[in-house]
Amino acid sequence: MHFKRKLIVVLLANLAIGQAVYAAAQEPVDAQQVVVTATLRNHSIASAPAFTTVVTAEDIAKSPVNSLADLLRETVGVNNQTDGTGRDEIQIRGLGGKYTLMLVNGKRISSGGALWRGSDFDFSSIPLNSIKRVEIVRGPMAALYGSDAIGGVINIITKTPGKEWTGTLNTEYRKVATGDQGDQYRIGASTSGTINDQFSLSVSGEVYDRQPWFSTSASDTTRPARLEKKQSQNLVTTTTWKLSDTQSLDFDFGYNKDKRPRALYYYAYFPEWNFESKDYREQEITRYTYGLSHKASWDWGTSTAFLNQEDTTIDDFNSRYNKPQQRVLKEKNTYVKVYANTELGINSLTAGVDLRHQLIKDPLTYLKTGEISTRSSAIFVEDEISLTKGLHLTLAGRVDDSNTFGNHFSPKTYLSYQVNHAVTVKGGISKAFKAPEAYQLSPEYSVISCGGACYLSGNPSLKPETSTNFEAGVEVHQKGWNMSAVAFKNDVDAMIVANYDSVKNTRNWINIAKAKTSGIELQADVELSPIFSINGNYTHLKADYTDEAGKETKLDNRPANVAKLGVNWKATTRLQTGLTAHYIGRQFYENVELPAYTRLDWNLSARLQDNLILRMGVKNLNNVNLEQKSKDFAYFELGRNYYVSATLAF
Repeated sequence: MHFKRKLIVVLLANLAIGQAVYAAAQEPVDAQQVVVTATLRNHSIASAPAFTTVVTAEDIAKSPVNSLADLLRETVGVNNQTDGTGRDEIQIRGLGGKYTLMLVNGKRISSGGALWRGSDFDFSSIPLNSIKRVEIVRGPMAALYGSDAIGGVINIITKTPGKEWTGTLNTEYRKVATGDQGDQYRIGASTSGTINDQFSLSVSGEVYDRQPWFSTSASDTTRPARLEKKQSQNLVTTTTWKLSDTQSLDFDFGYNKDKRPRALYYYAYFPEWNFESKDYREQEITRYTYGLSHKASWDWGTSTAFLNQEDTTIDDFNSRYNKPQQRVLKEKNTYVKVYANTELGINSLTAGVDLRHQLIKDPLTYLKTGEISTRSSAIFVEDEISLTKGLHLTLAGRVDDSNTFGNHFSPKTYLSYQVNHAVTVKGGISKAFKAPEAYQLSPEYSVISCGGACYLSGNPSLKPETSTNFEAGVEVHQKGWNMSAVAFKNDVDAMIVANYDSVKNTRNWINIAKAKTSGIELQADVELSPIFSINGNYTHLKADYTDEAGKETKLDNRPANVAKLGVNWKATTRLQTGLTAHYIGRQFYENVELPAYTRLDWNLSARLQDNLILRMGVKNLNNVNLEQKSKDFAYFELGRNYYVSATLAF
């Protein structure tokens, strides 16, 4: 009933807006922004059968954020739930990070399968200066992409070379004014252009170094750093071979190294025994990515085929491990996808096949063979049917077959109605799934758990988690302003959780929990005048969870209300500034209600020369300290921090 009321409110309010817009009959602007993630073919953001947020390279450049995950947090329906040492977990529509599928140019990126917790390495695997745009599809996309896309899809689209050689050099320095340490710097460079009539090249690289940040003092040996030390280096290259006017080959190479040096991450004192418990960890990931893509245009349509492989080595130290505490894990992910698009009368068809293979080697965790391998294959079809002018019905389905969980079918039905040039009403229902991870299925798997007091083992009888998802809303794109309003509901069943057996003093994975999330998403931007504009978004979320004991509770760290409001001022053609307020509403952690708070950010951008831009600003201007608001906050806001950056184009 709650979802129905939300849906009625959204539709009635925005149908009224649609009639007013129809009378105005102005041409939309952002409605024609092209996106590809929702359908595997070019679509305008308004007509795509999904609700999509696009973050451009310009948005990244002028924002005061210092990472991709930090930027995603600022978009509607998305929350970055960091852990106690600042590791990122992107949640879409209240569902945890494992339900968000990450892509780079449409290809899966995932080298955290060897680690069952605390892995956020994928967020720092792409240089920020290589990103052309990020498409965030809110809602399930299993009918096209298969497992993991229950909450949504994040597709990072990198820059492609143009006809002329161009390049950029950018640097950034960030200083945290409160607490102790925390300095950060980033240096990046990119260049691209044509080598000759057939070949072109793009190269982007980045070095990032972040000192640990302590909310009190680095000399306090009883408190881990709130933000761990991090050092990363990234390189991505694409060489394009133009085979003909209608065909091309892309050769991709990527290198990513991300080191988290050894440091205290857990401390507890037991006064009854006068005993201190201290745990240390250190991790380093080295990843090589190789890719080959073929794109072609034919008389009947277009085709895309690619092969992508990630080779990853993870050095993993944890003082909780039994000896040896230093371990080396290897993971290889191979991904093949082939699909085609064509038009047949009123039907716009997309069909393809998808092949995946994952191999994890970890002899100290997989106790018999020292490794585990999973394979899956899939076929998928999507048909967008033009029923009448402006009315489109999208039907999609995908069948996955795996050597671990068998077959699974994911359907999707979506209806979109373009009222006029400005207003689109759309909504649909879909089913999605998340396959068990390799380590969760293996009977060989055994890793220390319960704070070092027990072991966690795999379960080969696990089934995929499943979900049923509804959404409906409206988009309005007008000259000078844009807005959207969406109501959604997600029901996730057979969730996999680690269950504790007190008799055997062991934990193992079982399908038992459930989650329900529902809410409303609103976003808008308005040009008040040639020099003033405002933008904002609002998310209302209801997130409930039924645990392995059948107890109903609130999902941890899911704010009921989140809002953002930004004001931008173009003082001159070369100088602009902005102030943004972020409101985080009340939320729960372990059934304890946590207070709401508001954070302010300020940024300024100055074009000193035609090819030189200087940026500066302050994040957390009002210095929000969550520890002072409540000791029960499991995450934190970085103290007031100042940054300055420069970008030189050549």
